Amino acid sequence: MLEDQNILVVAAATLRETEKLVNSCENCNVTGAEIPFDWILDRITGSDSTLTDYIIETPATCPNCRRPIFEKTLIEPSD
Repeated sequence: MLEDQNILVVAAATLRETEKLVNSCENCNVTGAEIPFDWILDRITGSDSTLTDYIIETPATCPNCRRPIFEKTLIEPSD
């Protein structure tokens, strides 16, 4: 149900922290990027992925190719 959904606005400072957990994105690693970026946001925020949607203040940046990463961009997490 829509009233059960949580919408979190993610500040730029939180996105900088999440970038440390990303190795590459779907743009530069077509075969290895399989996890949606919002899963990393769930991990950082402690939110339930089935109940949470995110609005990001500014896109994160892929540390490998420097392209923007949005909520549903597929990523490969760093080790």
